Amino acid sequence: MGLVQAEILKISKRRVFWVMLIILLVLTAFTALIFLVAPRFAEDIPLRVEKPSAYLIGAQQVAGQTWFPLILAAMLLGGEVASTAWASALTRESRRARHLFARLSVTTAGSWLAMLLAVGAFSIAVAIIADGSGTLEGSEWFGIFWKTGLITLTWVAIGLAAAAWLRSVGPAIAAGLAFNFVDQLAALWAPYRRISFSINSAALLGPLDVINVGDILGDTPEFGQALAVVLAWTILAVVAAWAGLQYRDA
Repeated sequence: MGLVQAEILKISKRRVFWVMLIILLVLTAFTALIFLVAPRFAEDIPLRVEKPSAYLIGAQQVAGQTWFPLILAAMLLGGEVASTAWASALTRESRRARHLFARLSVTTAGSWLAMLLAVGAFSIAVAIIADGSGTLEGSEWFGIFWKTGLITLTWVAIGLAAAAWLRSVGPAIAAGLAFNFVDQLAALWAPYRRISFSINSAALLGPLDVINVGDILGDTPEFGQALAVVLAWTILAVVAAWAGLQYRDA
């Protein structure tokens, strides 16, 4: 609990978290502008959405802001392992699994809260601007709640793994963003698409064709498959982060 409290103090006191939160909310507002406002003035824009599916689209767009948990995790851990702070922490508590749990839980909670605030902001815009009527059912809102948390957990673990192995903030962020880009690009190849994290995490939140883009996205993974793939990536990322902290010199 002492490690958890220390991580809470660090994440709340560091200005980077609040700056990134503001950026996330600005990007969410810009996305809402594209989906909800722009089609009203340009009929040829094929992104016209209505309630209640607009709420789901908002959640998918926010969950797609993978840079937030990735960069936050890489910065919080990378700055320590690149200096003597990590070695000093090990003199007080040498069990790396506990350090990993504290960073994983607190960073995920902070990123998850930021994501939920962004989803809420987009949902308010939908309620005010979008055409149509109705909202998602309670079970669907709960699904957005826990699914966003699982996706956020995975990206935090990926950021921690990159920082643990590379021992530097910049390269860790670059490696995480590169993985995101390569994963999405490789998803164009049908065999890899079945295990693509980006495709399956998006499918976990709901149908990928809610904006009527036809077959360009390919077959949508079933819920069971999407959940299994996301859980597999989560476990792999956590193990990679632990291995990096365990076997790389402090």
